[in-house]
Amino acid sequence: MYLLGKIKELRNNKYFVKYAKNTFWLIADNATKLIVGLLVGVWVARHLGPEDFGIYSYAISIVAIFGGIATLGLDNIVVRELVDKKECREKTLATAYVLKCLGATLSLLLFFIVLFCFDFSTETREISIIMAFSIVFQTLNVIKLYFQSIVKIKYFVISSVLSVVISGSVKVYLILSDAPLISFAKAFLFESFLLSAFLVVLYRIKSDTKTKKYFLDLNLAKSLMNDSWPLIFAAIASVVKLKLGHVMLGNLGTYEEVGYYSAALRISELWFLIPVLLGTSIYPALIKANKNGAVDLRDKVILITRAMLLFALPFAIVVSVLSKFIIVLLYGNDFEIAGKYLSIQIWSGLPYVVLFAYSQVTYIIGKTKIHLYLSILSIFSIAIFNYLLIPLIGGIGAVYASLITNALGSCLMIFLLEREMRIFTKGIRNV
Repeated sequence: MYLLGKIKELRNNKYFVKYAKNTFWLIADNATKLIVGLLVGVWVARHLGPEDFGIYSYAISIVAIFGGIATLGLDNIVVRELVDKKECREKTLATAYVLKCLGATLSLLLFFIVLFCFDFSTETREISIIMAFSIVFQTLNVIKLYFQSIVKIKYFVISSVLSVVISGSVKVYLILSDAPLISFAKAFLFESFLLSAFLVVLYRIKSDTKTKKYFLDLNLAKSLMNDSWPLIFAAIASVVKLKLGHVMLGNLGTYEEVGYYSAALRISELWFLIPVLLGTSIYPALIKANKNGAVDLRDKVILITRAMLLFALPFAIVVSVLSKFIIVLLYGNDFEIAGKYLSIQIWSGLPYVVLFAYSQVTYIIGKTKIHLYLSILSIFSIAIFNYLLIPLIGGIGAVYASLITNALGSCLMIFLLEREMRIFTKGIRNV
């Protein structure tokens, strides 16, 4: 009876129902990406083979690093503004969009400078250029931020699912047609276009905002950039931690090793979706908890962290033990070596998954400079350890470099944040 009473109480709680529905839609989105992305992605890898799949992944990594610049670190800051200042929603969206357009322009400019100043193969250069134009469509991510702030993420999910399913179907057609590598680069760009197109359509149908009245508010732009500029480096660093291994392997090792590394990373990255899944719904709730006081925020962060640890640790152990079986089952015997990569790589994500709620506190209390320090550490650490370890032990060196970097970054974040707001240590002190 007690349990039934609690269930009824939750069902009558409009805030719980609102966030529960939001979470359900995110589960549907990520389940679709998981199923379609994994099955089609594995099929693409089998079709291309380790070397061509390595070139494909290498090009994606180069584009992803420059795509990190285009975000300008604005996403969490914009959501915070949309939640806290509803009366300025239209102005915030319009300003954020213009800033993202400027970021995309800068990103593409830097991309072409690097691409033609360094010695890339003709094939790598061609597919990288095609993929790079996905950065243009990335600017419309502001629509997702709008839906996230009003806890109606289902409209983004509908756009995402449609784009994933359609582009997945295109990739299957390319595989059955024995299409060359460059065709898959075009499919990558097509998926970005589809997502943006669906987002625009749903925004025009479901939104009552009138952003056409606004263009760029300079004062708001300065305020947003003042908070987000450290996060630009953080956004780059987060991509670098995942993608620099591909790039340095391509330069210091072989494309075949890039293929093994990418195959293992595709699986280990799957549980990175968990913080994204939960964080999109939990972040607005943590903002509200902070308004209730430091005690409420601390309690919620600790509860989430404990829950994630209880899930993440056993999961990492199971995947590590069964890594070779998982790789051969999905990718085939040609990728068997990637099993060793996965057994170590799965542990790199443990700090990120467990501490995701703790990390969001930095945005809520305005201590975004912590991410600047983490960015500096991550970029230097991943570059140094890759440079030292890849020549010694090959592709597996990139895995160890990622593991060491993530561990060092988590330790530094805890050290810096506990000085500002004590959550894991005894007592609470707001600054």
